[in-house]
Amino acid sequence: MPYSIIIPIYNEEKTLDKLLLSLKKYSFSKNEILIINDGSIDGTKKILKKYNFINVIELKKNYGKGIAIKIGLQKSIHNETIIYDGDLELHTDGITMLMELNRDLGIHSLMGTRFNNLSPFNSKFEWGNFMFTIFFNFLFQSCHKDILCCAKSFYKYDVPINKLNSKGFDIDIELSSFLTKSNKRKRIQHRLIKYNRRDIQQGKKLRISDGWIILMRLIKSI
Repeated sequence: MPYSIIIPIYNEEKTLDKLLLSLKKYSFSKNEILIINDGSIDGTKKILKKYNFINVIELKKNYGKGIAIKIGLQKSIHNETIIYDGDLELHTDGITMLMELNRDLGIHSLMGTRFNNLSPFNSKFEWGNFMFTIFFNFLFQSCHKDILCCAKSFYKYDVPINKLNSKGFDIDIELSSFLTKSNKRKRIQHRLIKYNRRDIQQGKKLRISDGWIILMRLIKSI
C-alpha cells in the first residue's frame, strides 16, 4: 500500500541533496514524498527544484515544525502516513521499517526510537528526552522509548488533524499523545533507527528553551 512520507525542512541546504537522493528509492508504488519547506532563507528552495520525484509545499515564512507537519497532513494524499525529519540525524533506511502498518495484524502505529533502551545519554538534549519519555509514560501508562523521536507512521484518519495546536517541536508530543490514546488497547510498536547525532554548530535547531514549550504541551495533552 502507498504511503505519504511527510518531511518538514528549514535551512537544510548543506545536507539536502544527500537527503533527497536517499529518498528516491521510496518514490515507487505510488508513494508520495511530500517536502514542506518551512520558509527557508538559504538555498533550500533552489535545491528542491532539481528533483521531480518529490512534491513540495512552500511556506512563505518559518511557521515552525508543528504547523509545517499539520499542513503536510492536510495536503497529503494517502491515509498511510510517515512523519520523518529532514536533517539526516535519522538514517533514511528507517523509513522502510515504518512501512509496516497493518490493521489486520493490529499494527495501527509505529514509532521510531534512537536508543536501544531508556538509558542516558551523551548530551543535555538526550537527557531531556529521557525525562520527557519517563514523564509521558507515567501520565499515559504507556511504554514509549523515545518520545521526541520524529519518526512515526500511522493512519492519518486516526489523528484529529484540525485539533493539532503545536507550532514547534512540541508536535512530537501532541502526535504521540493522540496515537497513544487511540491505540490504548494495543501496544504501539517501536523500530530502532540508526541515529547520527548532530549539535547546534552542525545545524541542530532544538534549543533548551523549547523544553518548556514541550513540557506545557505534554501537560495539556493529558
